[in-house]
Amino acid sequence: MIRTLNRLYWVGYFLFAYTLYFVMRVWVHLSINNALTLSISLTFGLLFLAHVGFNISGFALSFSVRQLPQVRDKGLPFHSAEGEGFHSLNTWRWIKAVLAESLASFKLIMLQQPWFNIDEGIRLAPKAWKKKKPLPVLLIHGYLCNAGVWSHTRNMLEKANVTTHAITLEPAIGSIRRYSTQIHDAIEDLLKATGAPRVKILAHSMGGVATRYHVTEYGHHRIAGLMTLGSPHFGTALSSLGVGKNVRQMAWGSYFLRHLREHPSDREFQEKIISLWTPQDNIVCPPSSCKLEFGRNIAVPGCGHVSLVTDSTTEDLILNWLAEDAQAYGQK
Repeated sequence: MIRTLNRLYWVGYFLFAYTLYFVMRVWVHLSINNALTLSISLTFGLLFLAHVGFNISGFALSFSVRQLPQVRDKGLPFHSAEGEGFHSLNTWRWIKAVLAESLASFKLIMLQQPWFNIDEGIRLAPKAWKKKKPLPVLLIHGYLCNAGVWSHTRNMLEKANVTTHAITLEPAIGSIRRYSTQIHDAIEDLLKATGAPRVKILAHSMGGVATRYHVTEYGHHRIAGLMTLGSPHFGTALSSLGVGKNVRQMAWGSYFLRHLREHPSDREFQEKIISLWTPQDNIVCPPSSCKLEFGRNIAVPGCGHVSLVTDSTTEDLILNWLAEDAQAYGQK
């Protein structure tokens, strides 16, 4: 669904560019080459500026909404804003954060999700390991995304000789509960393909919440660990800006998330979770909502919600995490 939707956006981009081209040719009397170059440049330039404007608004909303008592007062003790580092960035680092997030979201929506070879499914490690090797990794995307969000990460893990399996959760705006079976099947497929005893899961945004819910139905005996990137474990106050049942389930203080935390298996599973979060998150509000009570929380400052996935610090943490329990196992 998301891939089709992102491709449909291109119809609008084309129509806008063609309108500009027509104006340049008929009214301004530019040559074909000049009119074509200018119309394409203006179209993509304006689209990028729209991403910049959206992300500036997101950063501003995330900061202002977290000050509201109904958001602030629902926080738990470990959600204290003290030490978040929101104000520690100087002006230049804020500009870099906005530009990095804008480039990341622009590339994701314009190229990765609609056009990149998503290569869903299992990609076996290219090197036949004789001794210890990292456990295979299941990649789970976030809200209104698809497996394309992992294109850079999969290439990085392939170079590190890690087997990966990327899936696209459907329906895109359905209930998080409906993703549980898809995650279960993906784990089973990955174990069969590699002969590994367990898998590790890398999840962005909603994917982390979906994995936690999956565990309440299927258990976590086949999951060695979960690393979440910007997952709204306690919800986000900006959920009202989205559409679909899944985004309502991720509302700040929602019944779904409260019920999830109360499940007996969730506390056990949290001990296997590393939550990477950014104090400058422009989607999860307050950003400290990504922090877990019983998990390990690591802040990655200076980046936004999407750019957190490809941040160099994030990549180093992922590789170190995968190396922690490398072991010998047979790959079919």
